[in-house]
Amino acid sequence: MTTVDQLADFAVATRWTDLPDETQAAARMLFGNAAALAVAAAPLPAVENAAAMLRRLGRTGWISVLGRGDLWNPLDAAMLTGIAIHLEDFDDTHLPTVLHPAAPILPAALAAAQWTGGTSTEALRAIAVGAEVAIRVGNGTRPGHYNQGWHVTGTMGRIGAAVAAGLVFGLDAGRLRHAIAIATTEAAGLTAALGTMTKSLHPGRAASDGVEAALLAAHGLGGGDADPLTADGSFPVLSAPDMHAGRIVEGLGTQWELVQNAFKPYACGVVSHPVIDTAIELAAQAGPDEVEAVEVTVNPVVLDVMGVSSPTCGLESKFSAAHCFAVGFLYGAGGPRQFSDEVVLRPEVVALRKRVAFTLSTEVPKGAAKATLTTKSGQTRHVDVPHATGSFQRPMTETQLRQKARNLVEPLLGEATQSFIQRAFAPDTFRIDDILSSSIGRNVQ
Repeated sequence: MTTVDQLADFAVATRWTDLPDETQAAARMLFGNAAALAVAAAPLPAVENAAAMLRRLGRTGWISVLGRGDLWNPLDAAMLTGIAIHLEDFDDTHLPTVLHPAAPILPAALAAAQWTGGTSTEALRAIAVGAEVAIRVGNGTRPGHYNQGWHVTGTMGRIGAAVAAGLVFGLDAGRLRHAIAIATTEAAGLTAALGTMTKSLHPGRAASDGVEAALLAAHGLGGGDADPLTADGSFPVLSAPDMHAGRIVEGLGTQWELVQNAFKPYACGVVSHPVIDTAIELAAQAGPDEVEAVEVTVNPVVLDVMGVSSPTCGLESKFSAAHCFAVGFLYGAGGPRQFSDEVVLRPEVVALRKRVAFTLSTEVPKGAAKATLTTKSGQTRHVDVPHATGSFQRPMTETQLRQKARNLVEPLLGEATQSFIQRAFAPDTFRIDDILSSSIGRNVQ
C-alpha cells in the first residue's frame, strides 16, 4: 500500500473510542485552547478585515463562527476561524515539526459538522485524526521543508484539514485519498510572512481549502493514481530535500504523535519562549535600572525566526527575540498585551531592547537559552533554561490552560466565561450549537 492509502485507511477506520485516554485528553485541550483564541481574536482587525472583504463579495451563509454573531458559508467560516486561532501566535505547537495543528484543522471540522449536523464527538474525532495525519506528514518532511521557508501550518495543515472535513462528511478511504491529493497540490504558506497578517491567513486558507478539497472529492473530483505524498514530483518530495517517507506511517495507529502537541504560555514565536523564561528569572535578581547589558545565547534558528531587532508594531514584535526578553524582564509575562502596538513603543521597552545582544551557538538546543546580565556596577547574573515553559518537558497543565483561556475570553464574555470554558474543554459532552452560542460576547450582534 502507498503512504496515502495507509493514512486514508487509518483515518476512516479510527473511531473516537479507539483513541487512548491521553490522546483524547490532548484533543480536548487542543480544542479548548483554540476555541478561546478564536473568541478573543474574533473582533480584531485581521479577522474583521477578512470578514469585510467577504461581505463585499456578498458571501453569507448559515454556518456560525466562534466568537462572532454573523453567518457564513462553510468555506468562509473555516477561513475566519483559522485566522482568528492563529492571529496572536498563542496556539498549540507540535514542536518537532513546528506545526500548529488546531488553526487549520479545527475550523474545517467545525464548519463541516455544522453543515452536516454532526455531533461534537464526531468533530473531535475528526480533529484528532486530521491533526495526527498532518503531524505525520510534517514528520516526513522535517526539518528541510521548514528550513526552505515553507510555513508548515499552511502546507501540512491543509492535508489535516482535508482529512478532518472528509471524515465529518463521511468520505470512504478512496475519496479521502483524493481529498488529500487535492489539498496537497494546493499547499502554500511561506515563513517570509512571519510578523504580518498574512501569516494568520495561511491556516485560514488551509482550513477553507481543506473543506473544499473534501467536498470536491465527495463530488467525484479525483487526485490521480500517484501517491501525492511520496511520489516523484509530489509537493512533499519537492519541498523537502531530506524527505523521510518512513516517518509518516511509523507506528501509525499505535503511537499517537498528537500527545506531543504543546501549548504556548507566551503569544509569540515558540523558539523565543526560553528567552522569555531567562528574562523572567533574571528580573528576580536585578531591577530595570540596574541593567547595563544582557547577552543571550541561543540556537541560530532563533534569530532566523525571531530576528526583528527594532519592531514597529505588535505583529512584528512577536518575531523579535529582543522584544521577548524586554517584556519578560519588565512585565514578567508574554501575553497578547505585551505584544501590542502600544507596548512596542514604550520608552522603557525600547531602551531595554537596545541593551540585549544575542550570541548564536549550535550547541544550544532550539528549545533552550542561556543569559548573562551585567549590572551598571559591573556585577553579573546568569541563568540557564534547558527547556522552555510549555515545552514537552515542562508542559502546561490543563489547569494552567484553562486559566489562560479564561484570561483571553473574560473581557468579551464576562459572566458567561465559566460556561464557555466548561464547554470548550469538554467539547464531546456538549452539542456544537451550545459551544458556539456560549462563545458569543455581550457586544456581538
